[in-house]
Amino acid sequence: MSTGSGTGELDVKRGDLLPKEPEETEQPDQTQIPIDSKLRFIEAVTESPLLQVAVTGSNPPPGYTAKTEYWSRRGPLKTSAMILESIGFANRSGSAGYPKEFHDWLAGGSVLATAQEVSAQQWVQGVHQPASPNSALYWAADPDAPSTRRIGLLLELGSAGELLNVVWYKTRQPTGGLIFQKAPSRLTFTLLVVGEQRKQSTDPYDIDAQCTWYYYRGEMRSA
Repeated sequence: MSTGSGTGELDVKRGDLLPKEPEETEQPDQTQIPIDSKLRFIEAVTESPLLQVAVTGSNPPPGYTAKTEYWSRRGPLKTSAMILESIGFANRSGSAGYPKEFHDWLAGGSVLATAQEVSAQQWVQGVHQPASPNSALYWAADPDAPSTRRIGLLLELGSAGELLNVVWYKTRQPTGGLIFQKAPSRLTFTLLVVGEQRKQSTDPYDIDAQCTWYYYRGEMRSA
């Protein structure tokens, strides 16, 4: 498992290229985010929780849907860097302690749900235009090929900073529609800023102008 991460700010100039090293082999039949797992995004400096995610498998706890991601917003999402951590459940799916652990992980936040698995065809070539000007794009090394590729995570935010949706970017249309072929245990995402004025950008071509970008925008709903 690769834990490659982006650190520091990206010096973005159109025309810059990542090192073109041999591509790493992608492994099919993996889940987009590991099922029956917990993830969290924490603020990189203070380590305060920003988002906590719980993912169901085929045997969800009562009141939850199978193969679904539940995103709980725990704090303001305007930060220059955040860290994604992947954490396993202490209780197995179907065990007596699993429903409480699942519920407690999401408690205290505003929870949205979205499908956990998508097809490759749902990844669209191009750039997604967020409806809200408060939205923010973060970049990281792609865990599938950390030395040669990057990914993007666009947080679509409302006027009060609430999470409306998430949009993933990759420079390849993923095998089977999966964002990660190798799920990272820890991955740093950095806010995308450009120019001397360090202006925020939601254009993935400011991450790498030479790549072809694909995006997947799920449909989040209140849980």
